[in-house]
Amino acid sequence: MHTLTRRLLVVGAHGDDETLGAGGTIARLADEGVTVSLCILTNDDGSRSAAGTEVTNRTDAIELAAKTLGIERVRVHEFGDNRLDTVSHLALNQVVEREVREFEPDTIFATSMCDLSTDHALVSRAARVAGRPGKGPVREVRTFEIRSATDVGEASGLPVTFRPNCWQILDESHLERKIEALRAYGKELEPWPNPRSERGVRALAEYRGSQVSAGLAEAFEIVRSVR
Repeated sequence: MHTLTRRLLVVGAHGDDETLGAGGTIARLADEGVTVSLCILTNDDGSRSAAGTEVTNRTDAIELAAKTLGIERVRVHEFGDNRLDTVSHLALNQVVEREVREFEPDTIFATSMCDLSTDHALVSRAARVAGRPGKGPVREVRTFEIRSATDVGEASGLPVTFRPNCWQILDESHLERKIEALRAYGKELEPWPNPRSERGVRALAEYRGSQVSAGLAEAFEIVRSVR
């Protein structure tokens, strides 16, 4: 991460997006003195109700995961899980724009528009709108991958795929904090060989690290960077 980054806003659709996509990097930047704010657009796991599973509020889990990663400021909004396509683009844009006005980040991390998840793609678009040139202090916007969403998009033949052009090298301690933060989400962790398993998270970090001759890393796609 460039030394000019001092205030980072992480924007996700669901609690656990931030951890799966950038948890190790968030932990590292927090250790290096970067002030991190988290904006999550939905506060439930309502998509589980279709399978007869009780719907729960994720706010407590989000806050616990954020504390583990070193995130100082958390804002959880009350849109419904897997129902962001029922909300106007204007409403989503206004939420993220307000976060940018209030927190004044120089950098935004967000979900990818390449994901099969419609929620992820809509949040990515709103983050890009909020961080557009000339409308605030944001100088860099980058997106992160969420295995089980980004890779499913690739395997489903979406015309646009995640193409990383930035790698953040991690220490073992950062990966361990990422995994610890994921444990806060309980049932969201899956058994191996699911990519949302602890072993799957480690395997991805090792793979991304191997791409840049490092032990561990997370990969990002830079949308815009002005330095």
